[in-house]
Amino acid sequence: MLPTLFVSRPRWIAYALLVCVVVWFAGLEYRGLFMPDEGRYADIAREMLDSNDWVTPRLNGIKYLEKPPLQYWATAGAFGLFGVDEWTARLWPAVTGLLCIVFTAFAAFRFAPGAPGGVTALMLAGSWGFFLGSQFLTLDMGLTLFLTAAMLGFALSRRADISPGVQRNWMLLAWAAAACAVLSKGLVGVVIPGLVLAVYVALERELSALRRLHWIPGLSLFAAIVLPWFLLVQNRNPEFFHFFFVYEHFERYVLPDHHRPGPWWYFVPVVLVGLWPWTPAVPAAVAKAWSAPAVSGFRLDRFLVIWAAVVIVFFSASHSKLPGYVLPALPAILLLFARHYPALSARMRRAPALACIGGGLVLALLAAALPAWSERVSWKAFDAGYLIWLLGAALVLSAAGFVALGLQKRSRQELSFAVAGLGSLLAVQLALSGTHVLDANYSSERLIERIVGENLRFLPDAPFYSVASYDQSVPFYLGRSVTLVGHKDELAPGIAAEPGKYVGSVDEFLVRWREDREAFAIMAPRLYEKLRGEGLPGHILVGDARWIIVARR
Repeated sequence: MLPTLFVSRPRWIAYALLVCVVVWFAGLEYRGLFMPDEGRYADIAREMLDSNDWVTPRLNGIKYLEKPPLQYWATAGAFGLFGVDEWTARLWPAVTGLLCIVFTAFAAFRFAPGAPGGVTALMLAGSWGFFLGSQFLTLDMGLTLFLTAAMLGFALSRRADISPGVQRNWMLLAWAAAACAVLSKGLVGVVIPGLVLAVYVALERELSALRRLHWIPGLSLFAAIVLPWFLLVQNRNPEFFHFFFVYEHFERYVLPDHHRPGPWWYFVPVVLVGLWPWTPAVPAAVAKAWSAPAVSGFRLDRFLVIWAAVVIVFFSASHSKLPGYVLPALPAILLLFARHYPALSARMRRAPALACIGGGLVLALLAAALPAWSERVSWKAFDAGYLIWLLGAALVLSAAGFVALGLQKRSRQELSFAVAGLGSLLAVQLALSGTHVLDANYSSERLIERIVGENLRFLPDAPFYSVASYDQSVPFYLGRSVTLVGHKDELAPGIAAEPGKYVGSVDEFLVRWREDREAFAIMAPRLYEKLRGEGLPGHILVGDARWIIVARR
């Protein structure tokens, strides 16, 4: 039987959730946009707003057809409403992460009325991987929200105590969410739900699940959401179909050409760290979930286990791997944990509190080791500044662990898990926010602001070259595109379609540079010294350890 604390004393949950929301959004503007991902996705949205072209995404003024536009639309809208800034750039991942938490907690309550939905929310918010995924500007958290909504919409439609009309509405929500997942990151939005359903039906021999999908209205809604953009972008960009569906999906999955390799076990440590501090107790909860009985013919717990397993296995088989790919597995795993932790042994219920204490000790040891490591890493000048943040995170995490452990000994299970989740959330926010002292090594914010101030706008007409390199945060902070010189990388397909926006070599750049009456260029210090030795005209505007910006006037 579930403890009654959540039902009889809801006030502390309300306060905890309010603190959770404040902490969730508190650090969005505190760090510069890191390259490449954050600079890339922010600049695409900025260009979409500036150009008023909402069909063809462009990165640095060049076609960028790798991903669908839903997140670009949302971020460009945030820029238009609230201004161009780091916090508006990161608003979509933060909001979709919070909505995912809210919907997961809502589903937990619907599946078992009286269950601690608020604690479920704090469990998900406090998991390290889920929080970090909501704080970085990538496409993964938006995808996670819509895949989770599709998963839970289907599961909620299988409850026995609902009318046919309500069941149909939940399934339409699942179809709409899958469509938004496709508009967020491509075909994975339907491949994952399709594989999960196929595995579930095969294992459970429950063909009735297929008959309850409401195919005709569902597919009609799906097509109405997805097709307009795909048809428009194909009409304006004839190369889109082959590049997007063949190269970006099939070849990206089966070929190691995207330089994101990883062994088959790549996501094992990612999931273990991503679920912290709940990791030690999760396997026992999943084992109980797998053997849980069916309710009205539908085995919800087994369905959630299959969902998490399919996500992890699917991306493990890919030749292109990044940590954020497995974020859609975390809500299912933590919902299982929230459902079954009351039935775990006392030792397993204490495990998250002990994990907080252990995690705090690890962070403290890491902080102690930073001075010794400072001789080997590029950010040695900032290690003392980050040390304070890391020690603060260690203290908060350990303190939360000790308090949660004391509450467990008093049989205050829900309050114990809430304290552990909230303490973990605050600790990781501190550790993440402290990385602002490392901005100069991963973001061009400080460098560019020395010449443009806070306005994020640079001279729009004079050429600005990026020579033999490309920091993807530079165009965002300049508020304009740069001309790439001798460096294509992921923009090679767009450059092939628009070759006039590219300078093929440093020698060609030098010819143009000497002809320009006014121009600017950013390059690595070593390259600048080489070119200056060859008589490169101009003077240094600003520079740091990574980049030199040169002016020709």
